Amino acid sequence: MRVSIQSLGCPKNFVDSEVIGGCLLEKNHALTNQIEGSDIVIINTCSFIKPAVEESIDAILRAAKLKEKGLVKYIIVSGCLPQRYSRQELEESLPEVDAFIGVDQIEQVDRIVEKLSHESKIFAVTQHPCLIYNHNSPRFLMTPGHYAYLKIAEGCNNACTYCLIPKIKGRYRSRSIPSILAEVENLHRNYSIKEIILIAEDTTYYGVDLYGKPSLAVLLKEMLQLPWNDDQKIRILYTHPASYDNELIDIIAQNPVICPYLDLPLQHISDKILKSMNRRIQKKEVIGLLEKLRDKIAGLTLRTTFIVGFPGETDHDFQELFDFVSEFRFERMGAFPFYNEAECAASKLENHVSEKIKKERLKELMKLQQKISLAHQSNRIGKEVQVLVDGVSGRKKKIFRGRSCAEAPEIDGDIVLFNAENQDVGNWVNVKITKAYPYRLEGEKIG
Repeated sequence: MRVSIQSLGCPKNFVDSEVIGGCLLEKNHALTNQIEGSDIVIINTCSFIKPAVEESIDAILRAAKLKEKGLVKYIIVSGCLPQRYSRQELEESLPEVDAFIGVDQIEQVDRIVEKLSHESKIFAVTQHPCLIYNHNSPRFLMTPGHYAYLKIAEGCNNACTYCLIPKIKGRYRSRSIPSILAEVENLHRNYSIKEIILIAEDTTYYGVDLYGKPSLAVLLKEMLQLPWNDDQKIRILYTHPASYDNELIDIIAQNPVICPYLDLPLQHISDKILKSMNRRIQKKEVIGLLEKLRDKIAGLTLRTTFIVGFPGETDHDFQELFDFVSEFRFERMGAFPFYNEAECAASKLENHVSEKIKKERLKELMKLQQKISLAHQSNRIGKEVQVLVDGVSGRKKKIFRGRSCAEAPEIDGDIVLFNAENQDVGNWVNVKITKAYPYRLEGEKIG
């Protein structure tokens, strides 16, 4: 079979798509980037919030039109969408789909494919997911060969009141340290990896289920015992402010292999809203953590996200958030309006904020951050930075895009544009920054 895989949503979903690809290749199916002409289109979906659901449905309907024209034979929908909605809801609203498979079934995709020719409708979804892939799982890297995501855990126990992840992905389950180390060795042996990016729903919660306490620091220490070249890095995404400890901060601060970059979603700063969100942390603790991180980790880039318009958020609460962002001047920041998902506990809270006010607050906060981002970026003009070359920018053949340790792929976009050569792709080069924009830098390659 010729199979096309579309991966929607976050890098955690992307790893699942890579496992799906690996399982199919192991059974001698062929993967293709071309949807038209595929025997099977697999759409690995996200359904975390309304826009993600809409994006997933749009992708399914586009595939359905191709199926109607005879350009696609079968459609399989996997991941979060089948996990969130019932069989009846999905089959009634998306009759064009031949199979729905859940989070636990990604390693069984080859069996699903075999059934397609003689079963009209397939629904394979377990209600409470418990799968976590390991180093023995087949995996086909869909990232460029010089960086890879490494999922260290699946699911979540945090029960934030705005979040559906525990319902969709199940309880938190960590991979064992030996399994993770074996995968790191596999990646280094089989690819020219320059950057391994640790991901989970909450990376700082890693190991609680296996080792009785947050153990990301222990994992990092074990990873650092493996051989690392000077041009290989570790990046950490999706950390939770309530799970940091001094041991973790020290190991990040003291080891140049670990990028001085932390993705730290705070979501709000008002104690009232943080409590209502069930974030397990208060403003005073957040500020103490931020000050400690910036004091101990040289050259730190902090990335965070905030939710505006959460139920009960008053003008005073929003002003508190605005002032906090103005004072702490995050190098990277994203903000989103609160989406009222019916299955979330937050949907039952009182004093919901109007859509109009959400949009106004979002615009105001992002306008502030744009100024802060431009100031940070402008401070880099004239400086020389090491940049990992990701590929051609798409604008001109000799203009390439890349990232320093201060930028994560996809999340922070194509940050640095500069002149380079094809042989530079996948390697670190020195770039002198010449121009700055709020979300982009331009420079010249040195040497």
